[in-house]
This record gives sequence, C-alpha cells and structure tokens, in this order.
Amino acid sequence: MNVVVNGLPYFSRKLVADLQGFAPQHRFRFYDTYNSKIEQVKFAWAIRKADVLISINGVSDRSGSMDLALKMNKKIWFNWVGTDVLLAVERFKNSSIFRDYIDRAVHSTDAPWLQAELKTAQIEAKIVHSKWLDIQSNASDFPRLQVYSYVAANREDFYGWNTIQQLALANPEIPFIIAGSDGTQLNSIPPNVQFKGWLTTQEMTELRNASPIFIRLAEHDGFSLSVLEALAAGCEVIWKYPFENCHHLKDIEVDFSKVVNLVKERNFTPNKENIAYIAKNFQKEVILNNFIQELEKIVG
Repeated sequence: MNVVVNGLPYFSRKLVADLQGFAPQHRFRFYDTYNSKIEQVKFAWAIRKADVLISINGVSDRSGSMDLALKMNKKIWFNWVGTDVLLAVERFKNSSIFRDYIDRAVHSTDAPWLQAELKTAQIEAKIVHSKWLDIQSNASDFPRLQVYSYVAANREDFYGWNTIQQLALANPEIPFIIAGSDGTQLNSIPPNVQFKGWLTTQEMTELRNASPIFIRLAEHDGFSLSVLEALAAGCEVIWKYPFENCHHLKDIEVDFSKVVNLVKERNFTPNKENIAYIAKNFQKEVILNNFIQELEKIVG
C-alpha cells in the first residue's frame, strides 16, 4: 500500500513513524499541509500515486487537500480526534457543514463519546485505536498519597482547575501536583497545590510513579494518552468520561473519597488490574496490526 497522511502534525508524524516501522512492506508518508506551502506541493505530487489518504483530523469545511484527493478519486479515511468533532456537530446544527468529503470518506475515532457525538452530525464512525504503550509498569509502591493532573497553560479553566482547586481546599493534607501550567496566571492557589509547568517525558514518568491518583477533567476530551499512561502505571484514574478501569466522575467529592480509600486499602501498591488491562489491550503489536487491517479493508 502507498499511504499518504495529513492532519494534526504531532499525531500524524507519530502514526506514520509507527506504521512505517511496523509494516515496512508498505509506504507511509506525512505531509504538513496545514503549515507549509512546500509540503502542500509535495502532497499534491504524492497523492497521485496514493492508494488512500488518512486525515488525522476530521474535515467538515472546504479543504484544498481534500478537493485534490476527491478530484483524483482517492479513498479517504477521516480519523476524528476531538475539537474537529465539536466543529462538525456545530456546523451540522447551523447547516454550514460541508459534506462532500464526509460522504465519500470512511470514518473512525478512538473514543466512544466522540463516536456518539459524530452520530448527531450524521457521521458514522468506527472505533479504531492508534495509541499504544510500551508497558514498563511501576514495580514499586507509591511513596505517599498524592494526586497529579495535567492543566494546560492559559487554558486552566478548560482543564478543570476550579474543581481541582476545590478538591485541594477540601483535602489540605494531600499534595496536588499540576503539570502543564506554571500557575502564574491564577489566583488563590491552595498551599498543597504545586504547579510544575512543562515536564519532560522522563519527569512525567517520575510524577506518575510517585502519584497513586490521576485526575483528568478536560471540558471536552479525546481518547487521552495520559489516561492510558496513568492506568499502565497502576494509578487510580478519575476521568470526566466513562472508560474501563477508570472512575467516571459524577460527584467529585464522593468519587475522590472512594478513590483515596482504595489506595489506602491497597497499602499504596499499584493497581495490578489497571496495569494488566493496558498490557493486554494497548500493546504496540495489537494496536498497529489492527490499524493495518483496517487500512487493508479500505484499500480493498
């Protein structure tokens, strides 16, 4: 297969690197048509011989790249990831959605709630995962009761800072460690909250291995890799969305108390069920093999 990929650069580049390494008998190439005129030219040349175009971002308005793929009668696979779903639903509601690509493409997403949202815009998407983990589980007990979360800089409210702040105030004996934001734009930070700012991959690993509880409270979320990483480390995960082995957020104070008790009852050992779940379902070979099979179905 000759596969061309465009869309969100970070996720697209990673997927192409993963697939090319896993299935070298096929050809995978990413072109950053969002940010580079040169890449747009390269894309226009490459799409001629492509068997399929994968867009790591659903498209619900006009796109020069999609126009070209459509003109050349190429097969298109839209992989919907998050904000693109919100845009499609909004455009469907106000009758501004552009369906020419949508009606010709195959659709997938990796989160059941995104799948449900897409259905409200008359887009039928299959669940197909592309995120995987190299499982290196935390073998040591957690050193103390500690909570960590990711809160993006300048988007603290969107990532649930107000709720985290309330939890920290209600539990002053428990440290809350925040990655992403440095907290300099916020007021009334409880003394048991520490903002770390941007952390390296190694620093995030160390934070996970030191924190038995992870909270993910983004207002609208895709299938978060940070949730999978927390489960793989044996953490208890409180998430705004329902997912296996996670605690679905309903009443934050009640849910939080239950999770704290679980950690204490286990004497701060990592949750082995969470680790086993990720090891079984999100190994590299499992995820990429399934992805290749889906590609082969589309190409025919």
